[in-house]
Amino acid sequence: MSQSELFLPANLLSMHCLGIAATGGGKSNFLNLVLKQQMMRGGGAIHIDGKNNKTSISDFLALAKQHNRWHDVRIINIDESSLSNTYNPLLRGDAEELTTRIMLLIGSGGDSFFRSQASKGLGAISGIVKRMGIPFSFADLSVLMGSEGALRYLLREAPKDTREYADFKMFFDQLLETDRRTGAMIVSEKKLQHTFGDLLGRLSAYARGQARDVLNAYNPEVDLLEAIQQNLLVYVALPMLSKAEVATDFAKIFLSDLRTAVGQLQSAPNDEKPNPTFLCLLDEFSSYAMPTLAPLFEQARSANICLFPFIQTVSSLSDKERGLSLDFAQKIIGNTWNKISFVLKDPESCEQMSKMAGQTLKEFVSTSVSENIGFASGDIDASGVRTSNRGKGVSTSTRTEYDAVARPEDFSNLKVGEGIYMGPSGVTKIKVPYVKLGSNNGEIDFPRFRMPPVPGLAVAEKYHMFSATGS
Repeated sequence: MSQSELFLPANLLSMHCLGIAATGGGKSNFLNLVLKQQMMRGGGAIHIDGKNNKTSISDFLALAKQHNRWHDVRIINIDESSLSNTYNPLLRGDAEELTTRIMLLIGSGGDSFFRSQASKGLGAISGIVKRMGIPFSFADLSVLMGSEGALRYLLREAPKDTREYADFKMFFDQLLETDRRTGAMIVSEKKLQHTFGDLLGRLSAYARGQARDVLNAYNPEVDLLEAIQQNLLVYVALPMLSKAEVATDFAKIFLSDLRTAVGQLQSAPNDEKPNPTFLCLLDEFSSYAMPTLAPLFEQARSANICLFPFIQTVSSLSDKERGLSLDFAQKIIGNTWNKISFVLKDPESCEQMSKMAGQTLKEFVSTSVSENIGFASGDIDASGVRTSNRGKGVSTSTRTEYDAVARPEDFSNLKVGEGIYMGPSGVTKIKVPYVKLGSNNGEIDFPRFRMPPVPGLAVAEKYHMFSATGS
């Protein structure tokens, strides 16, 4: 295994990369180096960072300013709206895509019947709103899932004589029951709760507080498809420590939106695809990885997008508690042609990375030397001796066998800032130069835009009307 400079041409970068590192191994400095080089060549990037702190955001901005890219920065921070641009992940995609995206909030576990009911109801709502041709938000969905008046509003306003209207009307009718006092048909709160209960609880986290101000604009500052096409620099801050569940769910929704954008770019003319290769750095990837992301690694190449997930252990890609499997891990490993490892502390990961590095035929030469001396008694005195014979032999043997290109201990013995690259060109030991970020004085100053108003569904704002009129 040699040590040399590492160059990844654009066509190889689009084959995706996988990074692995234990805490404190120099990963952050490496990511800054990758971002620095991407900014220098005018490329765009999405950086999903599991560390949601002002220092990390400030460092990202300082790096952008160094290369005159400050104006390209967009920040998505659901934990602090004053440090975030606006973003709405429900604007792109058809009704089926949106339903799948939102259903990610309740995962794949739980009662299959209630999951099916929630999916059908959500599909009916998404379908009719998309048919109406107006944007909607998490806040709108929260109201629709819990308000009879909001549901009746859709029945009145949605275009009739459409398949979407018929589907929604069928869903709505299934919620009805007879009011014992008046005899009128009303929406059963119990049925509504059984249909959306768990999903509504998870959804509400994005319809209130700081996240509400970030995620519910009808004309947001960040659109992922446009960000990729315009080579923007999008920083996504995840509050993994303070709000792990909310952060993990949001990362899944974000990547689902990215998958939709990639799908649209695949069929776009080449001059509408990003150039140079767009970079997606996915820190703490195993925390929000999901089986539906496997096709993204297979398809993003045709959209000229490089996916670069970072993990701490190889086994985290097949964590059953997160709904992952060995098949998913193999797809991610198999579709990342470039792999970079920093110091590892997990023996199993060291073994697996050694296997990924492969084996090579090595020639082992062994030499043995032998010497013998014989003695005989003297002629006169029995106590005297004399040499009767002396011999010396040298033999050399050569054997050829397979040996690891990089042994497990090579990964555990790496120093901070050292790494091992594995790719089509072979296995190379690298040393990452320190990236000086420059002074940003701790200030967080990023581009903000006053977007033109766009009318949306806005049932969240109309909710008081429903309560007052009962319509």
